[in-house]
Amino acid sequence: MPKVTEAHTEARREQIMEAASHCFSREGFHKTTINDICRESALSPGAIYRYFPSKEEIIAATAEQSLQRSIALVREIKEHGETRRVLDERVERFFGPLDCADCEQDIRCDIELWSEALREPRIMEVERRGMGSFRQHFAEIIRRAQKLGEINPRLDPEAVARTMIAFHAGLVVQKAMDPRTDVKAYVTAMKAMMIGQFWQGTPDDTGIASRKE
Repeated sequence: MPKVTEAHTEARREQIMEAASHCFSREGFHKTTINDICRESALSPGAIYRYFPSKEEIIAATAEQSLQRSIALVREIKEHGETRRVLDERVERFFGPLDCADCEQDIRCDIELWSEALREPRIMEVERRGMGSFRQHFAEIIRRAQKLGEINPRLDPEAVARTMIAFHAGLVVQKAMDPRTDVKAYVTAMKAMMIGQFWQGTPDDTGIASRKE
């Protein structure tokens, strides 16, 4: 029997997870069956179970794959130097895909994962690890910008990072509920808030959340 290469194994796992994502986005995690994934992937149950012992393992692998891809992207963007360029590229790379015609599957899968995390500790651990990693990387960007005098030093970097994450998560939810949501208009409003173009006059700054000493 010919030896199965690592590349072949990875390709097959990717094939199964891609098929499963199509099923999950249509039917949700709990309604999707292994037979559904078999039909979508054109593989037998035996072939599926050779790589994943259960549907739950496919869900966990899907969550981990999504996390690792996003973290790799954040790390890449973070190294691109000037703060405005880093933030602009973050917006383009994370928000841009939500404006494409065929992004519905990814959006629905994200919502499914967040919902599943509330019921399944293993998925919650992955999502919390991902959120923590994003928060750490974004907070580092903010701290660096504060040292350079680019961002208000009174702001708590962790709080700013959480807000940046919330902008993206909020858009994902709104696109899931209403596909007509205008991503470009959303991004324009978000940038205005982030770079101080939201207010016409000079707002009272007494409500600014200051950095924790």
